[in-house]
Amino acid sequence: RPFPEKIPHFDYDSKMKVLKVTQNGAIRWKAYNWVYLSASLQGKPIGALDIGNGIWRVFYRNVFLGYFDEHVFRKKEQSVRLETNLV
Repeated sequence: RPFPEKIPHFDYDSKMKVLKVTQNGAIRWKAYNWVYLSASLQGKPIGALDIGNGIWRVFYRNVFLGYFDEHVFRKKEQSVRLETNLV
């Protein structure tokens, strides 16, 4: 019978904000906002690194997933998707 997958523990850098991905594949940002990542990450911790001007780089372990701009929440509804570039 198959063995359960053992994933080694991973510590994010202390400069990162560590958040847990919800069942719908998003992280809650501040109180009312959501950033959609991927349903495949549900239940997993991600790390968000502030690179300035409200731009955050998002990682799962040491894999870079994309960026989001927290200022966009003021212009759009209250959810955004990750972007892979900053154009």
